Amino acid sequence: MAELIITNKNLTVRLRWWEKLGARRSHLTVPRRAIRSIEVVDNAYTLAQLPGRGSLTHIPGAFVAGTRATDLKVPEVRENVFSVCLRNSPGLVIDLENVSIGRIIISTPNAREYASQLSSTS
Repeated sequence: MAELIITNKNLTVRLRWWEKLGARRSHLTVPRRAIRSIEVVDNAYTLAQLPGRGSLTHIPGAFVAGTRATDLKVPEVRENVFSVCLRNSPGLVIDLENVSIGRIIISTPNAREYASQLSSTS
């Protein structure tokens, strides 16, 4: 599963080689100041299955990875969602602002620990 590298300035989602293949990209780094909210979820996989279009690898019932633009309630507004999720795994939903990715959804057994680190002011 993806690993989060958290510094005072940045959040990096570090991907394993097979996650990079699925997501069709390398690691993702965003500034911590762009984080709007953090939510720990029981099953990140179900949240990552959003309607939309983009570069996404989806193995039904098992794995979803990539970036997609989702249709929101207002048709003119689109949000890019980056996800790397395994079925039945806890995870994080991180909402961002003022960056090209609007939301990150990842599976990780360390979701609560990461949420605590991201919520703390360093």
